Amino acid sequence: MGRRMGAGDEMLRALGQRRKLFSLPQRFYNDPDFFALDIEAIFHRRWLFAGATCEIPKPGDYFTLTIGRSPIVVLRDRAGDIRAFFNTCRHRGSKLCTAERGRAKKLVCPYHQWSYDLDGRLVAAGHMHKDFDIGAYTLKPVHARTLGGTIYICLADEPPDFAPYKATVEPYLAPHDLANAKLAYESHLIERGNWKLVMENSRECYHCAARHPELMRTFLDLYDFDDPRKSQGIVEFWERCAAIGLPSGISHGEDFRVVRLPFTHGAVSTTMDGKPAVTRLLGHVPHNDIGSVRWVHYPSTFNHALGDYAVLIRMLPIDAQTTLVTAKWLVDREAEEGRDYDLRNLVRIWDETNSQDRILVERNQEGVNSIAYQPGPYSQESESGVIRFVEWYCRTMETYLEERRGSPGLAA
Repeated sequence: MGRRMGAGDEMLRALGQRRKLFSLPQRFYNDPDFFALDIEAIFHRRWLFAGATCEIPKPGDYFTLTIGRSPIVVLRDRAGDIRAFFNTCRHRGSKLCTAERGRAKKLVCPYHQWSYDLDGRLVAAGHMHKDFDIGAYTLKPVHARTLGGTIYICLADEPPDFAPYKATVEPYLAPHDLANAKLAYESHLIERGNWKLVMENSRECYHCAARHPELMRTFLDLYDFDDPRKSQGIVEFWERCAAIGLPSGISHGEDFRVVRLPFTHGAVSTTMDGKPAVTRLLGHVPHNDIGSVRWVHYPSTFNHALGDYAVLIRMLPIDAQTTLVTAKWLVDREAEEGRDYDLRNLVRIWDETNSQDRILVERNQEGVNSIAYQPGPYSQESESGVIRFVEWYCRTMETYLEERRGSPGLAA
């Protein structure tokens, strides 16, 4: 009998046989073994959006998140720097910080009270033997980088180069000064769909006119995705922005895209009436009529920075058919709820859009699970963003699996 093909070999074969410009074969969206490869190849190796620096403004402030099966804590240390650690005690592995966010002078394990300073050093471990080396058990660090007031983490020993992404996107975000914003609201949605279906849904507006009536009051979707310069009014809008010192245009990288686009119908914000949701401008923007900076970074985020607020979306996989979608609304740190903004008006459009997308993704997953499912053609006119993401995903997986196949002791 021949050797049973491993999941890595099976995925490589499926990638080699897939039909380009079509959705992926079924196993990519629901198979636990393929999902485990996604976590291993992408979520354990790529830069992931974690949150905003303004969420942890003071030393000791922290928030937590989970990547695959690994809990992570992101904090600000005593010197004011952003750090990230595996949220796992070096004693017997207990989770250290159990709250979603908080403030602590030290990170104290709730199990046996081992205590760690904010730089990860173990500083107290009671009732240990005489020759116990306290200096040998620091928290395991996670790479952390900041970009225009946002935080990214990478679990790999050697992370990919973050510099091209930072250099490209940071100038777009600089006028919005997200580092001096504050978190006005946060929501979590559990979507019963594979993380790739969630990302695919976010990369096209083919469905928007029918499924997002609130969003489409102000959201520009009728433009040439690959080259917005070809669309009427876009170049003129960019020229107006450049005249007031705002970086505009469109930029691409291997795993990201950023563009500033106008709203529709004279709107200046993503609200039901197109008027500002926040009377206090965000950062150093000159006025509200500057459209929005839209940027995506695979595999975990898409975002919008407007003249009056920003909304940051984080997508993290839970299992092969479940994804956690977190939305964070940022406003100027001096803005006061009830005076400068009405919270319901601020969050309504994106809150309803995210809820509508959850339903679409879950229906998509149910249909993909059918024995009748087979890959269907992407619209090369309306789903260019989906095609870009899927091609990136396939290249990333192929590269990783080929490298793993060639590594001694690592079966594909």
